[in-house]
Amino acid sequence: MLLDYKGKTRENMREYSDVVIIGAGASGLLCGGILASSGFLVTILEKNDRVGKKLSATGNGRCNFTNQNMSAGQFYGDNQWVERVLDGYGPDEIIKQLEEIGIYHREKDGYVYPYTNQAAVVVEILERYCIDNRADIVLGCKATSIINMKEKDQYRIRTPEGEIRCRYVILAAGGKASKELGGDGSGYILAKSLGHRMQSVFPGLTGLICRGRFWKQVAGTRVQGRFSLIIDNQVTEGECGEIQITKDGVSGIPVFQLCRVAAQAIAEGRVVEGQIDFVPAMTEEELVQWIKKFGISGLVQKKWCTYFQSRAEIVRNLKAFRFPVESTFGMERAQVTAGGILTEEVCPETLESLFNPHLFLLGEILDVDGKCGGYNLHLAFTCACRAAAEIKKKEQGE
Repeated sequence: MLLDYKGKTRENMREYSDVVIIGAGASGLLCGGILASSGFLVTILEKNDRVGKKLSATGNGRCNFTNQNMSAGQFYGDNQWVERVLDGYGPDEIIKQLEEIGIYHREKDGYVYPYTNQAAVVVEILERYCIDNRADIVLGCKATSIINMKEKDQYRIRTPEGEIRCRYVILAAGGKASKELGGDGSGYILAKSLGHRMQSVFPGLTGLICRGRFWKQVAGTRVQGRFSLIIDNQVTEGECGEIQITKDGVSGIPVFQLCRVAAQAIAEGRVVEGQIDFVPAMTEEELVQWIKKFGISGLVQKKWCTYFQSRAEIVRNLKAFRFPVESTFGMERAQVTAGGILTEEVCPETLESLFNPHLFLLGEILDVDGKCGGYNLHLAFTCACRAAAEIKKKEQGE
């Protein structure tokens, strides 16, 4: 038995749809709504018991969905490929697209949020957009296989509850991050069954577990500083902001921005260390003079004062506090998946598979991941718009 969007039981789902979308997340819902509003018969299969489960938790429930500083440089992966995807779909275009369906926005320092500051409202409006345009949303339904019949108009999607045929398949099943929100990597299996290859996956936008007994002594503090990685004794470019100290390491946005680099390096067997500059606005010489005059109590929180005052070379520690990194907080606590299906096998202008006509791969399933700041959601919505535009174009031309 299946549940539809109203929670009623269903004995049968459609045997045929023009478009089957696997995954009712950000890209799946927007793409489904656009196509359904254009007259396509759309079925959205969602393995969870509700739509937009991960989207509801985005940005601690606030849903930062784009950024005025959008550029390919804010993403890890093939920057040239990302640049082609983003071309013509800047923040203003995504804001306009969402406003057309009822999602008003507000902006703070370039970060763009829904006006209500609630991710749940974004999910509700996207869901209603699909429902009002007669898209069929099937919950608790996991696609187990996709069969390309090698004939025009012929894909078959198998689920434990039955089979559905379609002309177009949109694979928007997400990655492996946040298992409790549905991240199980099942989309990779489906894509690989159709001949696609993938890059190894790593946790993205999460904290780092670091070696050292002292972490428990300073846990719960926050550092307004610069966080850098040191890989095989080479210092990476750092990220400034609030670094959160946990009982076993570091977290916070500056750490999130670099954690996927750390994860990949660790997987490759390289030596990874973290480094904190507690006072990036001061040079070492300025810091020496400050400490001579005032001490360190005005520079770091009390727990850190106690720790540093028991150690030699206080200035060097404040400017370059270095520690071994063992691992990330893991996929369970990651906000996004790094790695995935190779983008070289997907057309950036349309998101269509280069060797499976009428198959589209959207969002987190691809080997592209953005930094914190609305970049990942912007990419997901852009993928949805591009895929929908291409399907409409194909139908008009065929």
